[in-house]
Amino acid sequence: MYSNHIPLSGEKQGCKGPVIQPFIFLPSFPEAVTKSFFNNMKRTWILVAATVCSSPLWSQQVSTDSLPSPLDEVVVTANKISQKQSSTGKSVLVINRATLEQNAGRTLAQVLNEQAGLFLAGAQNNLGTVPSVYLRGSGSANTLILIDGMPVTDASGISIEFDINHFSIDQIERVEILKGAQSVLYGSDAVAGVINIITKKSTANKAIGINGQLAAGSFNTYKGNLGIDGQKGKLNYSAQYSRLQSGGFSAAHDASGGAGFDKDGFKQNVLNLSVGLQATKQWKVQGYYQFSDYKTDIDDAAFEDDKNRTVFNRQQVIGLKSILQLPKGQFVVHSNYNLVNRDYRDPINNPVGPNDFDPSSGNYKGNSFFAEAYLNSTINSNLSLLAGVDYRRNQADIATDFGGFGSSLSKDSLEASMMSAYVSGHLHKDNRFGIEMGGRFTQHQDFGDALTYSLNPYYSPIKQLKIFASAGSAFRAPSVYNLASEYGNTALEPERSQQQELGIQFSSKNNQLFVRATYFRRTIKDIILFAPLTVPPYGQYQNGDKQADRGLELEASWKPISKLTITANYTYVNGELNTSTISGKDTSYFNLYRRPKNNVNFNIGYQLTDAFYVGVNYRWVDKRQDLFYNSSTFSTEVADLKSYYNLDLYANYKLTKQFSVYVDVRNITDQSYFDLVGYNARRFNMMGGIRWQF
Repeated sequence: MYSNHIPLSGEKQGCKGPVIQPFIFLPSFPEAVTKSFFNNMKRTWILVAATVCSSPLWSQQVSTDSLPSPLDEVVVTANKISQKQSSTGKSVLVINRATLEQNAGRTLAQVLNEQAGLFLAGAQNNLGTVPSVYLRGSGSANTLILIDGMPVTDASGISIEFDINHFSIDQIERVEILKGAQSVLYGSDAVAGVINIITKKSTANKAIGINGQLAAGSFNTYKGNLGIDGQKGKLNYSAQYSRLQSGGFSAAHDASGGAGFDKDGFKQNVLNLSVGLQATKQWKVQGYYQFSDYKTDIDDAAFEDDKNRTVFNRQQVIGLKSILQLPKGQFVVHSNYNLVNRDYRDPINNPVGPNDFDPSSGNYKGNSFFAEAYLNSTINSNLSLLAGVDYRRNQADIATDFGGFGSSLSKDSLEASMMSAYVSGHLHKDNRFGIEMGGRFTQHQDFGDALTYSLNPYYSPIKQLKIFASAGSAFRAPSVYNLASEYGNTALEPERSQQQELGIQFSSKNNQLFVRATYFRRTIKDIILFAPLTVPPYGQYQNGDKQADRGLELEASWKPISKLTITANYTYVNGELNTSTISGKDTSYFNLYRRPKNNVNFNIGYQLTDAFYVGVNYRWVDKRQDLFYNSSTFSTEVADLKSYYNLDLYANYKLTKQFSVYVDVRNITDQSYFDLVGYNARRFNMMGGIRWQF
């Protein structure tokens, strides 16, 4: 009955297709990667890596600390208060600073792509590709991105999912991934879970500390960052600046091999500022500002080049947090304001291709405001309560011109807001058994009310073993584009989901072994779809159909000896869309496009000496299907993507206490593969650099 609306990156970026032919979904330009590979560069980099690995500097001794057990990690995302993972029954995954430093040559998307339950389509493509974040197989709009615990969104997008290209890995202290239905604590969009990106704050116990990095790699890629931080009395501060640029290669894949597709470059600046004041012994105030600006060259569509099409993407977020410590808890008030400006330019391109509408342009401006106040209180040794309220507002201003077709939508019409109140409690006995439960009530200015709940019991028959389960609901509110664009529908209901989870985890007494297995099931109703119409504007967003997903996650880490760490994870996801045909007959089919049913990551890290660390990573991705627009047949088609593997090597050597060098070699066996049909993924590539900290 309806066309299934799959959130493709072209829609998010404002592709031409949906404006001109709203009943066709054009994948447009997930701006992707590598077509060409130079054997002489490959040989040169292998020699550099071999030189580093065979250096006589191995003998230099600098002490290092072993990695803690996952259950010893202190997290804040699970219940909005600092606690060890062992004290919650929720499924939390932490990427700590040590892991981030072992991935200094990569992007945040690439690091997330190797975590259990996560697959980011486009993470291995050209810099500037906006990756789709698939957590537990769910659509990318169903994962909420947080900065320091507060949501960030792109209000101007068809879905308001945030572009994680705006983060520099060098400015991140840690990442916490909270899986499952999390709308009780985090509201709209936290359907599959949340990814909380915690930015760097001052760690220097002195007035001034300095850190930095210089690196270079394949595709004429250069990276640098410089930061200062410090503490003086009750005041602490941090300022971090990063620059990343690359000559790149063609985003679109040249199927003929001789069409002369041009390289698509990328340039980015990221600035992160934070300042904190311990005003009194009980009261602390923290403020931060983040600025990201990148320009990237893109192509027209899958298999279709464009010589002069560009995107300018700017994001700014300013936040303020107040934390008041109470005798048995804390009272937190925080807010942020987020601005996004995406500017697409495609001047006349000769010769004009079959999918060109030159000259064309699109300017997408969005602003989001979030404010929250909550009280987290320990009633007694067995009971803690969390209660809060929050307010969110999204506004957008969109102007497009695609070869004479286009529209202008002002923020006066593209605006939506909602208010929520929530409460959550944790009842437990010595962390041996307990239950976390809660509910949220949301009032939206257009669709009305939404009520969500969560129930999370757990039991530890012995200290090292925990059995946990959860049942809950979540929702995703329609975006301002869904509600108020030329295809909008103010009668839209939110997407509503019911989810269940069952898991077991074990950690040995000496923390040498950790294993966790989690099964999940999710059903989403009232999916927001784009339905074709026979009269102008020839399409409208409507509710319909039902999505049913299920999966399994296996995680393990093992430290057989003090210097050797082995980690592995396996993810299985499957799902189907239940819909009605024009005749009214119900039907179902697999629709997890771009997402593999099976995915494996395996890593071995060895501390050869106190100064020298080497890690080897293996990643295998199962076959997938993808949708793409075929400009020859003027239709959307399904393509099969083959399975592939990547074999990577990382080495880090501490020259002194202040300086270290690293080399990061990816796809050593030069595999040719695709994460997005018609767009190149990286072949053999590497980064090498030097880091310092004073």
